[in-house]
Amino acid sequence: KHEPFCLKSQVARTGREAAVPPVAEESASGDGPFAFARSFPPHRSRSGRLRSAAVASAMEVWIFLLGYYVHFAASCLLLYKIYKYKSIYGLSVDTQISYLLAVASRCVWSMETRLMDTKLAYLELFLSSAVAVGLTFLCFQLYHTTSKHSVPFLRVYVTAPVALVLAFFFHPGDNWISMQILVAFTMYQEAMGLLPQLYLMRKMHEVEAMTSHYVGLIVIARFFRMLFWGQMYFLGEHFLQLFFADICHTLLSADYMYLWCRKLKDGGRLIYSQSV
Repeated sequence: KHEPFCLKSQVARTGREAAVPPVAEESASGDGPFAFARSFPPHRSRSGRLRSAAVASAMEVWIFLLGYYVHFAASCLLLYKIYKYKSIYGLSVDTQISYLLAVASRCVWSMETRLMDTKLAYLELFLSSAVAVGLTFLCFQLYHTTSKHSVPFLRVYVTAPVALVLAFFFHPGDNWISMQILVAFTMYQEAMGLLPQLYLMRKMHEVEAMTSHYVGLIVIARFFRMLFWGQMYFLGEHFLQLFFADICHTLLSADYMYLWCRKLKDGGRLIYSQSV
């Protein structure tokens, strides 16, 4: 069984490139975009079946990246709001630190996966890192403009260690110690990251417009990643623990999304504190 989110160096050590014929290698290495194989993408001279598998695998990569580009768009919107109003009132600093930790983890493991076969993946990782650093910097610079914070058990100094412990015990790899721990940590930290922001919005009488759009886009970004996990499941790559984290994230924000969609349709204010 191959390691999901397999590293380039791991494939090189197995020696499968020399030992397995090209067609058999395609099957042995799996079709998932994170199971890096040196034959990806297949040469045009190969069979139509391999070309179809390459197209399907590339589509999965695009779905995964699309979620992060939506997240980037949401972060840009929030960056504009903070720059315009010079205030972080109603925003959770813990949420921004959580996302910064997650993107820092991605910078470590993404570079060694097949995600980086497309230049847009490099661009996305650079943009996401830059905007996460910028948002965290502004949050600390304007920390005096807010006095509202989440409850202690949702603060980043609690959620980050919890995400790391969960990642150690529940990651998609076969070994106890592997890069797969960082993959799982990224997903768990992102799933927990929005909880402090949702908590703050429940304590406010009205959610400001750009903040509401920011949170709505974040949830949409996770929805795209759930599509990715679902596609991977049907291809035989069962990342159930990571899929479950995004499902929990979506369920916890479902009532907010209902109110946000109703606001987009009918207009008016978004009063999240009255939701059930």
